[in-house]
Amino acid sequence: MDVKKRKITLSRANLLRSTRIFSKMNPFVKLITKKQEYRSSISKAAEKQPVWNYTQIIEVDDGEDIKLQILDFNSRAEPELIAETILNSKELLGCILKKDVKYSNQVVGQIELEIQNRTNILDNYVQRIQQINNNGIQKELDPQFQYP
Repeated sequence: MDVKKRKITLSRANLLRSTRIFSKMNPFVKLITKKQEYRSSISKAAEKQPVWNYTQIIEVDDGEDIKLQILDFNSRAEPELIAETILNSKELLGCILKKDVKYSNQVVGQIELEIQNRTNILDNYVQRIQQINNNGIQKELDPQFQYP
């Protein structure tokens, strides 16, 4: 199987389900592939409107799906599942989407994310460098930076 890199940016979520009664939730996201788990930062006291703005480059095999879980961080116990979804291999080809997340087969919110194919990331970088060069960056060093 061919391993590909994907850039996943988790923006925010809008959740309808809370795991807490007396305090606010501290949600984070876990991305699970066949080979590895990736974990976002914790959106502290965000309750049902967490914002992460978290970017991760992950490796996935062709045709592989990724499990995405939104969990509530708890310092005294194991994180509790808030919601989850599956990112299928077609979505991993690159898109910006709002994806429904479920708990016990019921939709309990949405997560906003962007997925980029790694080759697109490199292409964008190369294009940006070419743009900078075409816009006339000084090709020669100023006198103070030249050898005597």
